[in-house]
Amino acid sequence: MHPLLEKDHQQLIDLIEVLDKCVLDGNSVSQVTKHLDAFVTLAQDEFKNEERLMETYNYPDLVEHKKEHASLLEQLRSVHSKLIHGHTPFGEDYMHWLRNWLETHLLDADDRLEKFLYQINADGHKS
Repeated sequence: MHPLLEKDHQQLIDLIEVLDKCVLDGNSVSQVTKHLDAFVTLAQDEFKNEERLMETYNYPDLVEHKKEHASLLEQLRSVHSKLIHGHTPFGEDYMHWLRNWLETHLLDADDRLEKFLYQINADGHKS
């Protein structure tokens, strides 16, 4: 795996674990919001890193991959806004959705990116 992707992905996974524990332990809305804020910030940074990498190597699925990132961030911002305005509890259903999105994205879109980067690297060493 590309070192940058591996580090970023592990940080997202670690933070989702913290957020999940916070929700399961029944922590306050402010605690959940704090961890959700951190997840959104980290996701934004990770997505920018990935997108820069995809642009650098002219990744053919760049547009679709960026759409997936934008969609998740839009959904997270919506959930975050509802949470801080007291309109919805952030509970196990949201954690299931978030975990499912991350797992699907990592195992599908990011796996395709990883294979592409591996092939670029392998082709570069053939010369």
